[in-house]
Amino acid sequence: MPHAIELPSDYPPAGVEVSLIERFVKLEGRRILEIGCGDGRLTRQYAARASTVVAIEPDPARIREARRAAAAERVTNVSFRVGTAELLRLGGGPFDIALFSWSL
Repeated sequence: MPHAIELPSDYPPAGVEVSLIERFVKLEGRRILEIGCGDGRLTRQYAARASTVVAIEPDPARIREARRAAAAERVTNVSFRVGTAELLRLGGGPFDIALFSWSL
């Protein structure tokens, strides 16, 4: 069983962000691009709803964390990639949704 990751107190409880996103857009069955995924905390919360997710982050250490956590939680429909939105070339057709959250 995966262990819980302790988050800073300024993070909302799990599920709150996904509920807010879904007020505006349906995630179910969609192909999603997440820009600035960090350690994949939010990615893992909504991944089960999506058909596929490409999650990008410029920090290789954060991508390693995201991949480890996703593997531990058996998340299989997410591709975590090191890169930035400006420079990363992605194939596979258009995305239905692009998410950008908690990134500057």
